[in-house]
Amino acid sequence: MSEYRMNDAAIELPAHFTDKTFHIFSVDRAGVGVFTFVVSRAPMEAGDTIDTFVKRLVSEMRKALPHFELKLQRTREVDGETAREIDYRWISDGAPLHQRQTVVMSPLAGDKPLAISFIGTCPKAFSPEWTEEYAKLVDSATLRRKDGPAFVSRPLDESTVGVVFVLHELNGTLYSLSGMTELFRHNIAEMFRDVSFYGATGAPLVMHPAPDAQKGWHAPDGREFLLWTADPRQHRSLSDRLSSVKVARGITGLSAVDDIRAYLSSVAETLPPSRGEST
Repeated sequence: MSEYRMNDAAIELPAHFTDKTFHIFSVDRAGVGVFTFVVSRAPMEAGDTIDTFVKRLVSEMRKALPHFELKLQRTREVDGETAREIDYRWISDGAPLHQRQTVVMSPLAGDKPLAISFIGTCPKAFSPEWTEEYAKLVDSATLRRKDGPAFVSRPLDESTVGVVFVLHELNGTLYSLSGMTELFRHNIAEMFRDVSFYGATGAPLVMHPAPDAQKGWHAPDGREFLLWTADPRQHRSLSDRLSSVKVARGITGLSAVDDIRAYLSSVAETLPPSRGEST
């Protein structure tokens, strides 16, 4: 037996048991389930590829699900890993169900490969709203990988050079500022409410208290704050967030999403950033 750990408990699991964990999330409106999102895990067979696994999965669903109809199968990515998305319909208890399933192989796979599936379900059919919601959920997924060197966050003081980007999440406005000095001129109270920060390369930044004796952004309660580099394995880059931007303001030449996308691409080509750091 081996100890199997869950979020809130642990059990002694016999060796012949297989982990098929499910995480289920649902949206209800007026007592009716309109969208369900499930994350499941299933063991793959030795030598399986994502294609052979999905082919077998579809074959099994054809046999098990009444009136199963495969509508679409396509290639996509999940956190940089090649995945397959299948779109299908079937009848459950006399009612039609529409499902989308994106399947990716876990990067942790060793001798026992594991498939991770992201499954969205709607009664009857996916609306444009739930089509977009499902795509956003899958795009936001990050896969656990083998532990690498520990990420060490560092504070960026007022002398740090390079553009700073500030994204207001609620209204989708992205501001580009000439540097930390300009950023520090703004009221810090505005920066605690649904705001994300990015450095000159688009790498994520987070706001934390400044180290002892280091001058930072002065808050009304007397504390000092600075922006710190953030682990890109846990925070999305600005390039990955551009679809959320509705309005771009600030520096001349960075007043449109396409301008910012081109700028980030040019920076990536000419000056590859260290992980999570502003340049």
